[in-house]
Amino acid sequence: MIEVLVVDDEKHVRNLISKMISISFECTPDEAENVEEALQVCEKKKFDLITTDIKFGDNEELDGIEFIKRLRLRGIFTPVLIVSAYVTAEKIVEVCRYFPIDYLSKPFTQDELKKKIRGLLEVRKDSFERYLREAEGFIHSNFPGDLEKAEQIVRHMFSIMPSSPMPHYLMAEILEKRGNTELAQRHREAGLALDVNKKGYRRGENVEND
Repeated sequence: MIEVLVVDDEKHVRNLISKMISISFECTPDEAENVEEALQVCEKKKFDLITTDIKFGDNEELDGIEFIKRLRLRGIFTPVLIVSAYVTAEKIVEVCRYFPIDYLSKPFTQDELKKKIRGLLEVRKDSFERYLREAEGFIHSNFPGDLEKAEQIVRHMFSIMPSSPMPHYLMAEILEKRGNTELAQRHREAGLALDVNKKGYRRGENVEND
């Protein structure tokens, strides 16, 4: 099951998007009606995907693009699907710098929404897989400074796929090498709590879908 945040200032639109996502992915999305509320929610909870409108009433300073910028500045690299009828080509070019991003024009069908979300989740999975291999390489390397590089990558992995047990398992490996066995064990336990198969960490395994 995925964690989704739906951001839109129109309640009926939020409800519609949430219902479509709930049916397609068997989850219960969180909702926010403006950028300030959405940022507060993102500080308290990690999401696998965020949908957002671009235009929020008459507030031109805190629009959807500013929301995405602030997410990235806070180290939140959750995939974002822009769902809006007010996007120009210039805005699309601007916001695509804050990858991973996709766009869906209003009005839309449930199948169109589902396809866009699946595409973003696949991009997230591919990026996560690449970071996983890089982190494993640094963890099992004996070069000075490589554990610090591994930790930076793992922290980034937490923001990309927060519901995965893998970042916890990797952090446990890093902490174990540093001699912090108590904190390492806490991360292993956190990983096992998220691990549907309860199989723990084995180097070189592929990332499974949520």
